[in-house]
Amino acid sequence: MNQAISDLYKGWIISITAEDNQCSAFSFDITSPSKQTQHVRMGGITRQRTLERAREMIDMEISLIDED
Repeated sequence: MNQAISDLYKGWIISITAEDNQCSAFSFDITSPSKQTQHVRMGGITRQRTLERAREMIDMEISLIDED
């Protein structure tokens, strides 16, 4: 069950991995178009919620970049 799931969102790569960690069942990595990666150990209880959380984080990162 440790198979990674990948998705592309607004040019960013999302990689989700099944990984039990406290109250979370999945972790994720987001990689920007410039290849900077961030890892979140407690991504969510379900794959769908983890994907939603990763997309929310990407939206936040993009808005912070736009502020600069």
